[in-house]
Amino acid sequence: MRNEYLFELGGENKELAIIEAMELLKTEMYKPEKNFEEGQIATIIVSRKLTSETVRRLGMTKRVSKIIRSSKEKNIEKYIGKLPIIDIGNNSFAIRRISNSKMSEREIAVRIGEKISKENRTDLANPDVKILFYTSSRTIVSILEQDFVTSYKNCLQHHVKHRPYFSPISIHPRIARSMINLSNCKAGDAILDPFCGTGGILIEAADVGMKIKGIDILEKMVENSNGNLKHFGFEGAIVKGDVKESKNIDFEAIVTDPPYGISSSSGGEKIDKLLQRSVDVLGRALKKGKRVVMAVSNPELVKTKKMTMLYQFEWYIHKSLTRHILVLEKN
Repeated sequence: MRNEYLFELGGENKELAIIEAMELLKTEMYKPEKNFEEGQIATIIVSRKLTSETVRRLGMTKRVSKIIRSSKEKNIEKYIGKLPIIDIGNNSFAIRRISNSKMSEREIAVRIGEKISKENRTDLANPDVKILFYTSSRTIVSILEQDFVTSYKNCLQHHVKHRPYFSPISIHPRIARSMINLSNCKAGDAILDPFCGTGGILIEAADVGMKIKGIDILEKMVENSNGNLKHFGFEGAIVKGDVKESKNIDFEAIVTDPPYGISSSSGGEKIDKLLQRSVDVLGRALKKGKRVVMAVSNPELVKTKKMTMLYQFEWYIHKSLTRHILVLEKN
């Protein structure tokens, strides 16, 4: 049975948010089809009901709710009149408007509330489910269940300010999370970060149940990664070494944030030379059909015949720095 879901996207990079969701759903065998996109929302049709575990993996989506009815009907009264009876079991509920409309939220709540059994209790403070109402070029009503929580906010618990060991250049947890989801890996698969630093990417991979492996050229960073992982209750196999050690490690995908201008973190090697050498090493270490997801400051330095570029996204950091998220697949 086909099911359609409403994805409310974060504002940092809409394209990245949609592709992250689509790639994750493909990995988890949901056979996704994007059906509609407007502003900061997208609707995606999948082959079966989403699980809370899948929803929890998302880093760039704020909320995911199951669509009851979606229509181009502009007359809200007519639209609500055609709504089916909304069965929410024995759950309490609240009705929320998530876009502007001519009708007030209270008017919408009263009308939609008529489609819900009078035996269900209204709880505005802490409902078991929320009925969401969206209207623009399409009008959508969806159900948000209490356990359908993405990691858009929760991954911020892994922010550098919450880690015992940190670096000011550490990648943002949301970026790290989305990169993990672009790797085409499931829980239980092994992820390698050959420039693991203080472990930001590895933390997100471990949080979704992946086996984590890391390399760093500095012993201090190996210690810091292990310390941060332990702080959050995770374990990984982190070793001191050069990126070339990747060929001696078993993994399903590489997700990494190579150095981009600090000589100490690159062992004194020029950044452009290190990046070009790394792309060659990783291209040889990777199995056919497997992926490298990496953040770089200059995508022009990433030249390889061994891998195909699937996606490229920009992530604005500040006026002098933009990071490019690249997704490469071994030919």
